[in-house]
Amino acid sequence: MEAFPIPSDTYKLGFIGAGKMAESIARGVVGSGLLPPSRICTSHSNPIRVGAFESFGETVLPRNDDVVEDSDVVIFSVKPQVVKKVVSQLKPLLSKKKLLVSVAAGTKLKDLEVDRPFEFRFSKLSVGVIINYLQEE
Repeated sequence: MEAFPIPSDTYKLGFIGAGKMAESIARGVVGSGLLPPSRICTSHSNPIRVGAFESFGETVLPRNDDVVEDSDVVIFSVKPQVVKKVVSQLKPLLSKKKLLVSVAAGTKLKDLEVDRPFEFRFSKLSVGVIINYLQEE
């Protein structure tokens, strides 16, 4: 398997889904000093959600496509019933050079396969793992 390293000093983090879960993770990443807000982006059309992310300096882009194109690590933080549809819509933009992470509750990696097995790097994390990591920092 070919390795595609992501430079830790310059990588960008993007969120597909700008709900409370994504906001909590983004705030934790910024608050822990893991990344500055300038290297985190999301997209959303709801002004309340846009304001929540902009309030701590995160970039809000107009479309999910823009988030994928601008990010090295993409976190899918959408409702479980729509995650497969969202992955399918973005599939043309996904590649092995991007690390994809799903935090959608109740889904397995197999549930996220679109048409055939993954041709890109996809991981599944529970929110508990993320919270534990951020609390250790």
